[in-house]
Amino acid sequence: MPIEYISDSATLNLLCRQWQKESFLAIDTEFERTNTFYARVGLLQIADRNSCHIIDPLLIDDWSGLSELLGNPQCTLVMHSCSEDLNLLQTFLGCVPASIFDTQLAAAFLGIGFSISYQALVENLLGIEVAKDETRSDWIKRPLSEKQILYAATDVRYLLQIRDLLNRQLQQRGITDWLRAECDQQLRSAQKIEDESLWESFYVGISNAWRLDAEGLQALQVLCYWREQKARERNKPRSWIVKDGDLMNLCNVIAIHLRNETLSLDVIFNAEGVDRRFLSRNGSEILTLLSAESNLQEVDPELLNKPLSAPLRKKLKLCQQIANEKADELEISPELLGRKKYLLELIRSFDRSGEIQWGGELSGWRRKILEPELTVIMNGTNSVTSQ
Repeated sequence: MPIEYISDSATLNLLCRQWQKESFLAIDTEFERTNTFYARVGLLQIADRNSCHIIDPLLIDDWSGLSELLGNPQCTLVMHSCSEDLNLLQTFLGCVPASIFDTQLAAAFLGIGFSISYQALVENLLGIEVAKDETRSDWIKRPLSEKQILYAATDVRYLLQIRDLLNRQLQQRGITDWLRAECDQQLRSAQKIEDESLWESFYVGISNAWRLDAEGLQALQVLCYWREQKARERNKPRSWIVKDGDLMNLCNVIAIHLRNETLSLDVIFNAEGVDRRFLSRNGSEILTLLSAESNLQEVDPELLNKPLSAPLRKKLKLCQQIANEKADELEISPELLGRKKYLLELIRSFDRSGEIQWGGELSGWRRKILEPELTVIMNGTNSVTSQ
């Protein structure tokens, strides 16, 4: 399959107009993200049925044609393990495709493997060995070598062929709707990555946050939100702004002084177990943030991921057992049906409310499969263990 290197906007936009007629296109990206918050895009690769196109984003200044192409619901973009690529497209172009087909997800629905690599899938389905030697390449540095360009092209070369094979099997088993639902969820998640309203709940994901008291949790919520802002403003990884452990140690100290109304710059600067450079650079701003009562919102401790009690651990084990059994029956990857994270959310929400809340990832096709047995478990009937 021929490889074409695209280095000007006019050629790219012309190709995008031609691709509007295609039902399927393969797409991949190469990027670098070692010391920045936002990934730095190095290449975009697009393949149609006839050729591979390597698009150099360092030389393109007009992306309107590609944005229009991505918005075409009649053209499905075929990708492998698409989450990072979608996030990149959302932050780089401000949009994601209207329709995608993720070959890694499709393979999981067919029991080939939950997170199988592109190289392994190509070998599994086509018997072709794909080189991996450019995985750690510097995709920002120019000029690119012929070896890099070939590697990048190979990442999309077989995707349409693989999609055809996987889709045929999905249709035979009548589960194409399941894959479509998962792909749509991936798109929704990527569209929300810059949604500031979600940052307010990021404190929930901090390990051991449940150990903090009410004042500590209020401070943690404020500082986690602030960290999201700073990471983007400075374009640095969250951990470069402040590590989770430093946040926890700082909030433990702050909580005592919030209760006593004695929080001061001295207290913040001298907080034990917190990076001195971080405190020196940001202490004054943190004091200002935490001194404004309007910033300190009441936090519901029930939302935190506390360790499960013994009865809830038993429920989790039973739910995992059912999910594994159902996955075996359906010949799909068990992680796809009943990931621990999803089941924990179900159990915790039931423990808080007394009702099964089939929202989020466990709605839709998963609910139809799991609801009968998991309802029995949630309500405390253990007869399912003998099934």
